[in-house]
Amino acid sequence: MAENLHKIGLKVAVVEKLDQVLNTFDYDMAALIHEHILSKGVHLYLGDGVKTFDHHQNETIINLESGRKIKADLIIMAIGVKPDIGFITDSGLELGDRGGIKVDSNLRTSDPNIYALGDAIEVEDFVLKDKTIIPLAGPANKQGRIVANNIIGKEEQYKGTQGTAIAKIFDLTVASTGSNEQNLKNKRIKHLSTITQSKSHAGYYPGALPMTIKLLYSPEGNILGSQIVGFSGVDKRIDVIATSLRFNKKVFDLAELELAYAPPYSSAKD
Repeated sequence: MAENLHKIGLKVAVVEKLDQVLNTFDYDMAALIHEHILSKGVHLYLGDGVKTFDHHQNETIINLESGRKIKADLIIMAIGVKPDIGFITDSGLELGDRGGIKVDSNLRTSDPNIYALGDAIEVEDFVLKDKTIIPLAGPANKQGRIVANNIIGKEEQYKGTQGTAIAKIFDLTVASTGSNEQNLKNKRIKHLSTITQSKSHAGYYPGALPMTIKLLYSPEGNILGSQIVGFSGVDKRIDVIATSLRFNKKVFDLAELELAYAPPYSSAKD
């Protein structure tokens, strides 16, 4: 919304109670996104929540927790999502600890004749192995096909969500898969990380743009997650890492991959 409102010529500010945008990213990667948003002339108020609104004629004063005041003609509230499960309140279906519908690996609810899928259910985190809620279209679509197969007797299991996601932010593309460093620290999972900066394709070919890749892995080399910020080719790289993570490959295996190379698309040692 900030990008589209800015594009039609409005002055835009983003107020975020956390100290960063995109909390699926670690702060060091989010900082790159902050820099790009600010370069577009969009104001960022980070680590500062909304306290109250004061309405005066045709404008509203937004009072922030820090004491700052912002004048606004239009306010868009975006404060997260949670499963909309009110329609099953009295059904007897079991809910999980996170407030989503509890399902088994076949996506059956506590009533074996009822299946549930999508943003309303709790899934297994593919990396951390605990129950979580990850509202993404890709996993929901996959779950829909699995439920359809199970209904007609072709038994199939859903094997967890790793949270692979991608977004366009002005000229940037940002993508992530697996766990981030903060979640690994919270779970006290031992991990290492690397941050590499390279170009989207061979540097001697015109138009190469910078790309920053953060890779998280265990001391044994198991891939735990990745975050990428760049302008071109981000989708290609995150999908390679997401595929390797899904099939339990190690960081050493990434160096063994034989990927498509031509100067306009990648580097010989991508």
